[in-house]
Amino acid sequence: MFLFHCTHKGAFLLDLAGERRRFQRLLVTLPVEYIAVLPESGECYRGQGVLKDFSLSGIYFHTLEPVPLQPGHIILLTITTPFAPLNHLDSCHIQVHATVVRLENPPTENGCQGVAVAFLEYPTFLNNQNPTNNC
Repeated sequence: MFLFHCTHKGAFLLDLAGERRRFQRLLVTLPVEYIAVLPESGECYRGQGVLKDFSLSGIYFHTLEPVPLQPGHIILLTITTPFAPLNHLDSCHIQVHATVVRLENPPTENGCQGVAVAFLEYPTFLNNQNPTNNC
């Protein structure tokens, strides 16, 4: 919870003592694609999901199908954005490597899961039609 205290000059200070997150979250719904090479089998796994929130340190998304991911797995994420493309032929994407930090049980009967990931690098903007690398 954020608490605002008025100072004698009328300015507001933000008290973050009760907040555990390092960065504020942006609630947003965007398509996500991800690729993981599963360490147990070496198998390449591709999936899709829906972004639910975005911060400077990671994202949270819902999968469109059950996933074989586990905490500690490294994935390559590609987020399709509504931003204007750099040219008229392509859409703009954000791409980043991340590690799975948490999986949440399916909220519905279709087996979709919530996946929380932490970025391993700074996200980059891409502007091409097939931004996701092949396995």
